[in-house]
Amino acid sequence: MPSHAHTAQTKAKPGPPASAGFDSKTLVHLLVLITITVIVYVNSLNGKFVFDDQQLVLQNPQLMNVHTLRDAVAIGTGWRQLLFLTYGLNFYLSGLDTFSYHVVNLLLHVVNVLLVYAIIIAAFRDDVRARFAAFAGAAVFSVHTLFSAAVSYIAGRSSELCGTFYFASILLFLKAVDSTTRRLRVVYFVLAGIAGVLAWQAKQEAITLPLFLAAIVFLRSEKKNWRWIAALAAVPAVTVILVQDQIRAIYATVTGNQSLVSAGFEKVLPAATYFRTYITAVVDYYFPRFLAPVNLNADPQIAPVDHWYSPEFLFAVVILGALAWLSVSSYRRAPLLSLGIAALLVSPITAYAVIPLADVVLEHRAYIPGLGVAFIFAWAFEWIARVYPNLRWPAVAAVGLAFTVMTVSRNAVYANNIALWEDAVAKSPEKPRPHFNLGQAYQDAQRLPDAVREYQRALALKPDFHAAYSNIAAIYLDQGQLDKAEEVLRQVTTVAPDFTDGFINLAVLYIRMQQPDKAIAAADRALQINSDSFAAHFNKGEALTQKGEFKLALENYKHAVYLRPDLPSFKLTLGVAYLRAGDREAALKVFTELTDTSLAPDAYRHMGTLYSSDEGHLDEAIFSLEQAVQLRPTFPDAYYDLGVLFLRKRMPDAAIRQFRETLQQQQDHGPATLNLATAQQIKGDIAGAKETLQSYLQRYGNADSPFVIQARRRLASLK
Repeated sequence: MPSHAHTAQTKAKPGPPASAGFDSKTLVHLLVLITITVIVYVNSLNGKFVFDDQQLVLQNPQLMNVHTLRDAVAIGTGWRQLLFLTYGLNFYLSGLDTFSYHVVNLLLHVVNVLLVYAIIIAAFRDDVRARFAAFAGAAVFSVHTLFSAAVSYIAGRSSELCGTFYFASILLFLKAVDSTTRRLRVVYFVLAGIAGVLAWQAKQEAITLPLFLAAIVFLRSEKKNWRWIAALAAVPAVTVILVQDQIRAIYATVTGNQSLVSAGFEKVLPAATYFRTYITAVVDYYFPRFLAPVNLNADPQIAPVDHWYSPEFLFAVVILGALAWLSVSSYRRAPLLSLGIAALLVSPITAYAVIPLADVVLEHRAYIPGLGVAFIFAWAFEWIARVYPNLRWPAVAAVGLAFTVMTVSRNAVYANNIALWEDAVAKSPEKPRPHFNLGQAYQDAQRLPDAVREYQRALALKPDFHAAYSNIAAIYLDQGQLDKAEEVLRQVTTVAPDFTDGFINLAVLYIRMQQPDKAIAAADRALQINSDSFAAHFNKGEALTQKGEFKLALENYKHAVYLRPDLPSFKLTLGVAYLRAGDREAALKVFTELTDTSLAPDAYRHMGTLYSSDEGHLDEAIFSLEQAVQLRPTFPDAYYDLGVLFLRKRMPDAAIRQFRETLQQQQDHGPATLNLATAQQIKGDIAGAKETLQSYLQRYGNADSPFVIQARRRLASLK
């Protein structure tokens, strides 16, 4: 395929470009780019899971059950398999420690910065000015604040990883069209195709890649090779036909958005309204922030555009048309500007207009169009270098420093959910979802008054926000206000019969009220809506346990642990369920696994209970309980269990020490009082036993407790 491009300053005959080559100056550029990229994003490495990160990882049972390298590789199957392969490897290496996830995101961004540098050099075709322009454009891409949404946000990796192969394909394609030998050209074309397929496997927004390659051919060729242009432009259409079933399923899922709509979130806009709104948002929201990335927002308020004749939509169409004309008309005199505009227009940022999504704007979608931003800034800085050569480096430094400061600050917003949603609430005060999400973040942090305040604000904006009512009811449950919780939850489950969390909270309520049959019915309804609800499975297990149906409960606990193996409390409950069901070996295995977690003291205590049921393993039981109190010195029940074991071993002095420690930590511990008196009797200390029982009765004699009655009987028998 011939390529006959010229720059505005050079009227050369058609031929290959001069190569910038890889020399010490290029090496310095690359090292500086790597350094500034790492510096800008180093404060993102300790960020927690936020927003969709939690759904992507914590609510992905296949990912959460990766235990071997084979498991990690196996997760990379199906839709976006390359992307989920990287998440599987992250989980295999570090579980839920987010550091490794952020490191991968940062490494991908570093690679992409270097690819952008190489693409600009390949596109510029001029050895003298190419490297400065490439460095300037890549530096802006490196530190541009809008791209923090892809780099600092773990779920933004989908755009980053797609971008890696998207950019690699563009670079290889440019190398191919400029190759001087047929064999080398074929090799580059094949590699470009492979990179394109990998980009698609990372994220399907790569469907726009062949269109941009067609734009490159169109812009760079004096004599238009329409066969190549048509062939490349046809690739997306052919791809859609080949995967139409998958696309149809995704379209139905995203447009229905049933799980969120049932919770009271906004419905997805109708296709025509969404198209108009999205095209308007591209011009009104994204484009200004490409040039000046200020007022960034994880959940911006985007007003629907209701009519084809709406002025804002018509203005957006005119702007897009003018940019397309400028791209076509300016290539000869400003190739970087022309390619930059094309990279914006023929990119995922416009492709999203055809599939209605719940979120009209998500900033990480702007990452791949960032190549166009890099081209445009490279063109601007190259113009400064020609017209005002002494200002070229100060200009790059000034823009880079300004973006760096803003990006470092923006990274901190993605550090945790409270920071993210406080920022979104400040910028979208009239949108209910940021208030709800902030309330949820506060609730997770046990800042309950703040959580209720945000839920109430969300409800003031959207009175049918069922999830907000349900979460308020959950707070009532935690506070023991069962009547208020029941009133709210009955209303929620009546008006929102497909809202899973409402029925889960209702099940919790009935468990607290000792009404297991009602709890089971509520949990079953939740499972009908979402069979993979870990909370519904767990609470059904709790209700079945209340009914004494331990084997049925065990199956539900096992399913809950499969769905959320990261929750030690679920595993602890599973271990106890195995004990109740008589499977000592399985229980011991679970408790042993938990000795490396935050619930190790509880696990050791239950191991003590398990061993204590066998007279031949009392020493193992004592060792386990001693481990429990060593790890958690304030643990009255474990001290009590130790005392009982020492009594069984006819060691009254040791038993007395444990019972006294129990009572020092919990003065109203009736069983410890009774057993302390027993141990004192065994030693012959009848006076001490009387004093122990009398002291207990003086303090708690008016309490309605079976231990008070037993203490009176024991005291009477000693007189």
